[in-house]
Amino acid sequence: MRNRGRVFAIALILALIFTRRVEAHATLVRSEPPAGATLDAAPKELVLEFSEDLDPGFSTVQLLNSSNAVVNPGPGVIDPSQPRILRLALADLSKGGYTAIARVRSVDGHVTESSVPFGVGVAVTATSLIPPAGAPDPATLPPPPLDAASRWLTLLLAAVAFGGLPFGLLVWRPAFRAMEREKVDPSTDEAVTRAIRRLIVIGGALFVLANLLFFIVQASVAANVPFAQAIGTPALQLLRGRSGLLWLARISLALLIMLISWHAPPIGQGTAWRWWIALVLSSVALLTFSLSGHSAALPDGATIAVALDWLHIMAMVAWLGGLVPLFWAILIARGTSERVLSLRPIIPRFSRLAMICVAVLALTGVYSYLQQINNLDLLEATTYGRAFGLKLGLSGLLLVLGAINMFYLSPRLRARGNHLARAFGRSVRLELVAGALLLLAVGVMTSVAPAKTAWEEHERQGLAQSATVENVDLVLRVAPAQIGDNEFAVDVSDKRPDAAGRPAKVLLRFDMQGMQMQPLQIEAQTADTQRYTARGSYTSMGGRWHIEVVLRRAGFQDVRHTFEMDIVRAATVASQ
Repeated sequence: MRNRGRVFAIALILALIFTRRVEAHATLVRSEPPAGATLDAAPKELVLEFSEDLDPGFSTVQLLNSSNAVVNPGPGVIDPSQPRILRLALADLSKGGYTAIARVRSVDGHVTESSVPFGVGVAVTATSLIPPAGAPDPATLPPPPLDAASRWLTLLLAAVAFGGLPFGLLVWRPAFRAMEREKVDPSTDEAVTRAIRRLIVIGGALFVLANLLFFIVQASVAANVPFAQAIGTPALQLLRGRSGLLWLARISLALLIMLISWHAPPIGQGTAWRWWIALVLSSVALLTFSLSGHSAALPDGATIAVALDWLHIMAMVAWLGGLVPLFWAILIARGTSERVLSLRPIIPRFSRLAMICVAVLALTGVYSYLQQINNLDLLEATTYGRAFGLKLGLSGLLLVLGAINMFYLSPRLRARGNHLARAFGRSVRLELVAGALLLLAVGVMTSVAPAKTAWEEHERQGLAQSATVENVDLVLRVAPAQIGDNEFAVDVSDKRPDAAGRPAKVLLRFDMQGMQMQPLQIEAQTADTQRYTARGSYTSMGGRWHIEVVLRRAGFQDVRHTFEMDIVRAATVASQ
């Protein structure tokens, strides 16, 4: 027991040593000049500050004018002493509107894009702060299919490759020693050891291939090139960075675990130190997932977050990965006598291990929820929250199946023994399917922005409300939804017969609730008869505003709807 304690203490120390404060997605938090600014003189430099450290090899910014022509192709410079700031030196800019387009890769591998419009001597275009009609919502962006699939495969095969180690040491070894007292055939230990070795070697080989796929996908996303073109310079460039070092460490550890396990003695009868070394190495390999995921997204307490995420992954691998050798043992038990392989000492021990894993998963999962979501509304409003909800539901199903095994079937083992193998087999088969789906949900969660981050990005695009009146769809957007200067856009979809092509105009009427004030009316402008825009300081005070939208179309009755919006945020003052 003392040696085991030392082994896990060393692994924990490694987690704390290698933890760095990184974040899940690099989002733009400040710019000079600020988005939407109208400047009297051209700036000498563009400064973009992001929420986390950037990968210099794959982070760029370029400047476009109002005609979408490239004025400065970048790529910009990242000062090593300020790894969150991307700078672009500017030559003299003529009077006009400009937009800086940044595409950056965070040190954990996620790529984000952002834009900063500003004007020199003129106001920026009316819709510059509002996303185009039909633009995706950052909160509900779907996961990139290939990225999510490659993440899922690496987690699934990590469970297959490494899950046999805790099963062998914590379930099979004590179970076999209990069976030895009942004169069970000693060759059973060799058969189980061979099965676990094969799982580790075959699963490990597939794990290495899945990681190779994942690495090429990351290089493709980072360099913004097709998958096939990422094999070469983009992959080599990625390999030189932090992501590449973690990937190399993971692959090297997997190969070493395969080698050690292949030459280790039988788990039940022989000395176990080689198996314990393999288990420690597998825990360090799993640590590389935590060091490159959302767990390190916190500006404060990242070390604790990574350590808890690491415990979460290890518990998940021990539980779900242990189901594979357990299922194999149940299949063997169905066709043999209890003198060859008895389920009586195996099932209860695995159930106890599973319950410990469930407790660890529950505690670390609560911590993850508080840090990454912490708002029940975001479970439905964000892609991350929906995946988390799916994961929670599948975890509940696994818990129910485990409880059936532990509290219903296990007590009957004494009376019926291996005769319950078929019932256990059905339950474990369902657990395997649910476990694979749960890991798919985790793959989705790690491929998109956490709920908090996604919602903050959603709110940066301002407020949006929709309504349908008399077969007319209206969407009112306000950005940045602050006290003072704002941009307003009304997207109109008029489905009334013969409405298309008829001249129309959109009026906006502003009235603050609870204030004795004359409503202010303006006419929005349009270039395409679908989006009508206006800009000005029409929401000059903080509070709840009534914004009435009036669609006036020749030959039709006016369509009216009053939106209620809370304008409480003060205007951002740029740093000088």
